[in-house]
Amino acid sequence: MFIFIHFNMTDDFESISEVFIETLLNLSFIALALWLNRSMHTYIQVASAILFCENFTSLFLLPTIFWATVAEDWLSYGALAIILFWTWALIGAIFKKILHINVFAGLVMSLFYLLFSFGGGFAINSFLTG
Repeated sequence: MFIFIHFNMTDDFESISEVFIETLLNLSFIALALWLNRSMHTYIQVASAILFCENFTSLFLLPTIFWATVAEDWLSYGALAIILFWTWALIGAIFKKILHINVFAGLVMSLFYLLFSFGGGFAINSFLTG
């Protein structure tokens, strides 16, 4: 979860603040989705499942990012894309299961979740730290 953007940061404060902001946005998006669905009683389970899936796939993502930057061939970028799609699909499956929606809607929720949490975290941190 925390590896997507942080591999190019040099300032420790900037890295720590962005991880903090992204975590708050992650948990806020999950809370909002569950609150709108009237299933807040599952918040701990859903948040744990999503954060675990992100961190588990990040274990594979980090060496693949290193491989892609060193090798710069189509195979390394293909492996990177597969891992990113795998993360997207796992989170989509969690949203599908907990919100009782179809697969396409789960993938859309997953896309909005990833854009909101990581894109929003990057944007807010860029605004705050300059």
